Amino acid sequence: MARARAKEIWAGLLYKPKLPKKPLAESSLPFHIGSNITIQNYNTFLNNHGSEGYKFYFELNTGNKTGSVYIIDMASHVHECVLSRLQDFFKVPNGRVVDDPPIKVIGQPLHFKPDGSGVEIAPDVAVYPDRAFVPRPVDSIIVPRPPSDVDGHPHARIVCEVAVGQNVGRLKKRCLTWMLQEYVRAVISIKILDPRPGIREPRTGYFYRIMTAKLYRQGMVEQEWDFGNVRKNSRDPIDDPAPCNAPNLPGFLINIPVGEVFWDPPDPSPDHTRRYVPVIPDAITVRNFTIDLYRIQQVALKAKM
Repeated sequence: MARARAKEIWAGLLYKPKLPKKPLAESSLPFHIGSNITIQNYNTFLNNHGSEGYKFYFELNTGNKTGSVYIIDMASHVHECVLSRLQDFFKVPNGRVVDDPPIKVIGQPLHFKPDGSGVEIAPDVAVYPDRAFVPRPVDSIIVPRPPSDVDGHPHARIVCEVAVGQNVGRLKKRCLTWMLQEYVRAVISIKILDPRPGIREPRTGYFYRIMTAKLYRQGMVEQEWDFGNVRKNSRDPIDDPAPCNAPNLPGFLINIPVGEVFWDPPDPSPDHTRRYVPVIPDAITVRNFTIDLYRIQQVALKAKM
C-alpha cells in the first residue's frame, strides 16, 4: 500500500507541466511544457501559475484522460494594453459606477471548458452580469442549473481573446470552444501580427502591423475586420493606405447589445413560450457595447515603438 502510494506521488511529480527557466521569444510559440498530464494536475497547475504572464493550452490525448500542455501566448506590453482597452469599452454602460456595477468586467477568470471534460480555461477578458440581476447558478430555478465559473459566479456572457504570439488557427479553435456554451452570447477575437521589418509610418514612426478581429454571436454569421495600419495582403502600406485610419468609422465598430450580458434562460413558467427578452437594469441607458477598432489599433501601435 505504501509503495503504491509512493509510486502515485512520484508519478504526480513527474507528470506536471514545467515552466521555462529562461524568457521565451514569441517566435518560439507554441512552447511545449508537459506531456501525459492529467486533467486534475493541469487544473492545479493553472490555478497556481495562471498569473505567471503566460497563456496556456491543454490538448487532450485520444483517451481524454491525459494531455499535453503548451504556452501559446505571453503577457507582452502589446497584449496587455489591448486587453486593458477592451475592458474599458465594456465598462462604459456602467457610467461612473465603480463599486458593485451591474456589469462586471475582469481578466482571466477560470471557467470549465464547455465540452464536459472538466478542463479549466481562462478567457483574456470576461464580461459578467452582477448577481443582483442574474442569480448565482446555485440559486437558479432553471433545470438543469446554469453553468458557472469555477468559483460559482454566473458564467461569462461575453468573452474576448487576444493573440499576439498565438497563431490564428489556435485562436479560432479557442473562440469556437467558447461558443459551444450557450451562455456565452458573444466572443471577440483580436489577432495582432508581428511588425513589418524595416518600414514605419512616416508621420508617426509606428511600425506597420496587420490586425484582424472577429465577432462570434449565437445564431449569427461571424463577422471579420481587417483593421491594422496596413492591409492584410498589401505589399505597399504607404501607397496602398489602410482604411481603418480614424476613430468612429462605422465599418470598424463592433456593436454588441448590452442585453446579451444579462441573458438568462426564460423562467420555466406556463407562458414560457413567449419571446424571451433579457432585462437590462434601468440605470443602464446605453444599448450597445461599442468597440472602436481604430482605438485598439492605436493602442497596439503605441505599445511597440
